Amino acid sequence: MISRVAEHCYWMARYLERAENTARILEVNQTLLLDLQVPIEEQWKPLLIISGLHEYDDEPTSENVQDFMTWDTENPFSIVTSLWWARENARIIREVVSAEVWERMNYYHLWLQKAESRELFHGNRGEFYAQIRRINQLLSGIANATMSHDEPWQFVRLGRSLERLNQTARILDVKYHTLLPRVDDVGSPVDNAHWMAILMSCSAYEPFHKTGWAMTETANAVVEFLMFDDHFPRSIHHCASSCSRSLKAIASYSPTDPHRITEADTVAAELLNWLDSRSGKQVIADGLHESLTHIVDSTHDLGSAVTQTYFALGSTPPGLVAA
Repeated sequence: MISRVAEHCYWMARYLERAENTARILEVNQTLLLDLQVPIEEQWKPLLIISGLHEYDDEPTSENVQDFMTWDTENPFSIVTSLWWARENARIIREVVSAEVWERMNYYHLWLQKAESRELFHGNRGEFYAQIRRINQLLSGIANATMSHDEPWQFVRLGRSLERLNQTARILDVKYHTLLPRVDDVGSPVDNAHWMAILMSCSAYEPFHKTGWAMTETANAVVEFLMFDDHFPRSIHHCASSCSRSLKAIASYSPTDPHRITEADTVAAELLNWLDSRSGKQVIADGLHESLTHIVDSTHDLGSAVTQTYFALGSTPPGLVAA
């Protein structure tokens, strides 16, 4: 498999996952602010930070940020930009992705260009974000069901898992760190509402409440679940494990050296070993922000290692702005 094709498979999946994550945090934040009193400067700016956008010229109001994160074509992390790049990557490798994946990808690309998508955005914001979330979920399901689970599919899974890993760590870190309550609020309904919002931002609210963790102290339970639960597909440990499995599967396709260990394998193994040596309580005791910063940095290192190992040296992935 040539590196160009692998690269497009990888970034197609990352951009699809990025669009879904953006839609989810926008929807959850809008709902959260209906019930809680949050200082104006802390209402929408954290969502920009989660996406790595630390400089924003306009006032971070509800409509400004939602429009910027949804429709702005100059914003590399907006929903419309992410879906455009996902479709562009799929277009270049149409001979690799299934016809069903391409047809549905193209359908939603055209839908976003039509007036009806704008009308839905302005008329029913929650349904619009739900539709964006369903785009990635549907395309992921179609890809899993209609593509052979060979090397291209492994790069798709790798891209999806790495993006999820990065987003879960960022959401858990930025959203609670920025909205950190006063000492008197810890354990209060307000504090619990913030933790529940973090769960919803990761599509983890329902799975969390179906486990035994929901009966323990909220902060420790949410951190334990989102970081270490290996059955939830968006937990940090599950995503890191998925990245490692895909990398091992990809390396095994080498006919000359099927057991080679690459730099990407090493970085993924180091992250997994770091996670396996800790628990939720220990992470909180050591400093949640510091631990999550380490995970985000490790995710960036893993993305760089994947690029150096499998893609052309010195090249820039299509549409890439930041890991």
